[in-house]
Parts: sequence; C-alpha cells; structure tokens
Amino acid sequence: MCEPVSITLGVLTAGLGIAQSVASYQQATQNVETANAQAEQAYRFQQIQAGSARAFEQLRAQQQEAIMEQNRFLADRAYENDISQLNLRLMQEQEAAAQKARQTALQGAQARGEIRATGRLGATVDNLIADYYRQQAAFDYASERNLAFTTAQVQQQKMGAAAQRGSRLASQQPYLQQPVIDPIEPIYQSAPSSTPYILQGAAAAIGGIQTGISTAGAVGKIKQLQPPKLPKLSDISTGKGAGITDWAYGANAPKFF
Repeated sequence: MCEPVSITLGVLTAGLGIAQSVASYQQATQNVETANAQAEQAYRFQQIQAGSARAFEQLRAQQQEAIMEQNRFLADRAYENDISQLNLRLMQEQEAAAQKARQTALQGAQARGEIRATGRLGATVDNLIADYYRQQAAFDYASERNLAFTTAQVQQQKMGAAAQRGSRLASQQPYLQQPVIDPIEPIYQSAPSSTPYILQGAAAAIGGIQTGISTAGAVGKIKQLQPPKLPKLSDISTGKGAGITDWAYGANAPKFF
C-alpha cells in the first residue's frame, strides 16, 4: 500500500505536468489568435490605404477634367471672339471697297456726263470718255485686288486663331490615374493541435505515477533501515521481553550493514 507522502508527491507531479500542458496549449492558442488579429489589422489598414489612394487618384482626375473643361470653354470663347473680329474686319473692308467703287463710278459718270453736256463731238471727246472708263476699271481692279489680299490675310488669321485654340486645348491633358492594387488577404495561422499537449499531459500523469511508485519504494527502504525500538527498562526488570543481551546480540539485533 502506497504511503500518503508518495501519493501526494505523485499527484502533485502529475498535476503540475498537466497544468503546464494546459497552460502551454492556452499560450499557443493565444499566440495564434494574436498573430491572426495582427495580420487582420494590417490587412484592413492596407485596404484603407488602397481605398484612400484610389479615391485620391479619382479626385485628381476629376479636378483635371474640370480644369480642362474650363480651359476648353475659355479657348472656345477666345476663338469665337477672334473669328468675329476677323469677320467684322472683312465686312468693313468689303463695305469700304464697295463704297469706293460706287463713288468712283459716280464720279466717272458725272465726268462723262459733263463732257457730253458740252455738245462737242469728235475723237478727243471719245478719248476722254474712254479714259474715264479705263481709270474706273483700273480703280475697280485695284480695289478688288486689295480686297482679295485682305480676304486672304483674314483667312490666314482665322487659321492662326484655330491653331491658337488648339494650343490652348493641348496645354491641359487628362490625368492618367495611377493603378492602385488591392492588398492580398493574409494566410491566417490555423489553431494549434491539442494532441501534442494531451500527450504531454498524459506523459506528465504517467510520470506522476512513476514518481509516486518510486517514492513509495524509497520510503519502504528507509523504513527497513530504521533500528527496532529499544525495550523499556520496566520490561527488562520484570523479565518481559528480551534482555539487553538478546536485544543487542539476539535475533532482533539491528542490522546496520
């Protein structure tokens, strides 16, 4: 039968080992949960960063689009204003040329009428009238030529206004959004297996049993080495029990070696 001391020591040893196994399993589980929580937090933060970067890129693109719209509006208004001014100038040149042609025709008609009113006839009169016609034709030709030059110049200026409009539009380009890649979800650690810790606890229980058994064996050996109890003097005087000699040298003599 095992001694209480060996039983207590065995139970304590087994309980301590099992408690250590349970604590190790709980610590391993907590470590995995902490690592997964940190990975999840980092993943969420990266998602927020990606979303913020994407929103920022979209905002820049929208701002650039608004600037382009405003620039296009101003360029169109400037182009329309330039074309209107050039058309007005051409109309004024055409009107001035027409007025000068009418005045020249009127003056020629008056001059020819005055010559005819004199009542003179002959080659001299015909030459004078023909000369007025030539002068009027030369003036009309020069006026039409100048008007043609002015029209060509205005057309060139219109082309320059169109090129300037294109340059104003090309000065602002659409913003090319930078690609934003979403983060990859981390691979979370799986929960630790309880099998190694159960085996460790079982080994601790077995170790506690072995400790109890070895302790009980050691206690038994210690008891065997203890000397017998000394007889009482009253027993010796009355003759009860073994005498001193029997006790010292008899069968009940303690064996120390």
